[in-house]
Amino acid sequence: MRGDVACVTHAVSAQCMFCANTHPEPAPRGWAPFAAGMMRCPRCLDGAVETQLDARRRLPVVRRQLAGIGLELPERVLVRVVSPQEAEATAGRPESGILLGVTEQVIGGPAGARTIEISVVSGMPPTYFGRAVAHEVGHAWLALRGRAPVGDVLEEGVCELFAYAWLKQHGSPLARALREQFASNPDPVYGAGFRAVYAAVRAHGIDTVLDGVLLTGRLP
Repeated sequence: MRGDVACVTHAVSAQCMFCANTHPEPAPRGWAPFAAGMMRCPRCLDGAVETQLDARRRLPVVRRQLAGIGLELPERVLVRVVSPQEAEATAGRPESGILLGVTEQVIGGPAGARTIEISVVSGMPPTYFGRAVAHEVGHAWLALRGRAPVGDVLEEGVCELFAYAWLKQHGSPLARALREQFASNPDPVYGAGFRAVYAAVRAHGIDTVLDGVLLTGRLP
């Protein structure tokens, strides 16, 4: 996914879960585990967002880039870095793929005030971190804008569109490879949702699509 060339006849005992880089040894030097037996290669470990401090360094840039594509939140939302295990304990293990982030609505306080909290999984390389934040900010954007009730397919499709738009600002081979995955994703919620929303945007424009989702909960 980074544009490297590999020999198809070489034995593969380890594969990076983020960029699909391979290695003939099952536990290569310089590689690190992620979760559920999955591995990360040295290039994906370089600059990975492991801690809350790492996230604070990255988030201002990601927020500015999201604002550049029109994705600004009407209020500040906390972004926490959590372990893969903590994220799965909150949202459950996905049927396919890996869980990168969770957005929760928290109701509390004497007045029952509602807050939105985003959790992203620790250990992701910067491109994956930005992609996950963009997707989860999409959920927060829909919730804070008081959108009409929508089904999972449409909501996840809108959020995947935001992640796609953020990746489009980055010209790296990894970002391009991730964008290509959106169109071919077989998942009936995330993949189908993205393709439906993307087709509507191509036909009607982003403003018309988002206004329709907020007002009616449907695509134009």
